[in-house]
Amino acid sequence: MKLRESSIKAILLRIIPPILAKPLRKSIRRARGARYARLLDEFHQILQQHGSSATVILFPPSLDWQTQLFQRPQHLALALARQGALVFYFQPPNVKSVENFQPIEKGLYLCNFPAEALGGLNKPYLYLLTWNRTYADVFQSPRIIYDYVDEIDVFAGHPRKLRREHEVLLQRAELVMATARRLYEQALPLRPDTLLCPNGVDYEIFAHYRQLPFIQPPADLTPILERKKPVIGYYGALATWFDYSLLRKVAAHRSDLTFVLVGPDYDGTLPPDLLNLPNVEWLGVKPYEQIPIYLHFFDVATIPFKVNDVTHAVSPLKLFEYMAGGKPVVVTPMRESAGYPGVLIASSPEEFSAQLDKALELREDQAYLSTIDTVARENTWAVRAQQILKALRS
Repeated sequence: MKLRESSIKAILLRIIPPILAKPLRKSIRRARGARYARLLDEFHQILQQHGSSATVILFPPSLDWQTQLFQRPQHLALALARQGALVFYFQPPNVKSVENFQPIEKGLYLCNFPAEALGGLNKPYLYLLTWNRTYADVFQSPRIIYDYVDEIDVFAGHPRKLRREHEVLLQRAELVMATARRLYEQALPLRPDTLLCPNGVDYEIFAHYRQLPFIQPPADLTPILERKKPVIGYYGALATWFDYSLLRKVAAHRSDLTFVLVGPDYDGTLPPDLLNLPNVEWLGVKPYEQIPIYLHFFDVATIPFKVNDVTHAVSPLKLFEYMAGGKPVVVTPMRESAGYPGVLIASSPEEFSAQLDKALELREDQAYLSTIDTVARENTWAVRAQQILKALRS
């Protein structure tokens, strides 16, 4: 079993004679201080390379950059860098790398060291979520960008503590963002200046595959396509908010269709009996860069989530990706998703089945395809980054 460096130090401090403990603590503090000084110096060298005019934004640890699902923090970090910001994205402590500052692309660095190392910075911009607020205490007078991304009950942890963190962030943040109208309305009483900033799409990546004359299908999708039945697809987390019952009922009555699921069994709720249906296929987790290829072979894309307070407040990242890929979209009647042109809404298994038929008819409807393409173009991550930077500068 491998022990982290901090754990080894803690064990040593417990087992050595008390007379030696104080000198050892001083030695550890000196070594850490020297390392942090080197990291801070390296940080300032990077600042000098990029010039003094760039807006510098730190993303304290939240999600591993290489997590199973490429999510909002990673997308925003990329988009902000592409719009001219200088972004430092801190990896969680359990992620190791030989590089302290690992360049991803121009203006974006992965930081593979404790965020505390840059704690001496004065008034840095910090991108924070409800559940990592405590990183605000590490820095001097931080200018907080608070991203309110989901109902508080969704996050792991004690709900009352998370609610307190949320309220502190609302009060202290220089900029408050909400990803969905429901969250936006909740934040307004305390923060009338809240910015409505839904999820977005890296449009060029998903639209690119629409224009290619031929794409080799992935190996696990090839036998499915050989059935010559329309593919009804979904990608993303398979979790408690997914309406497995709805999909089971629709699939059981539509043997003329094949239902393909791509993504992780996020919380172990994917029911085996669903996968026993002959026309339901689960292909597991795929790297993010392969997702547009799988989407290319969908005939219809779906978001069959349960409808409740949590999902009404969700801005499905995949919605705009589906549209950029040129795929008709069928969703359950969630408030945020239903608010965009071109989305087909279904409240019951019967309606869902009927909307799938309508979606199949729309595959070659140029007016419909133009509508969803316009929606995708209006909701890119570049648009979101521009919106954020404009709010910070004003």
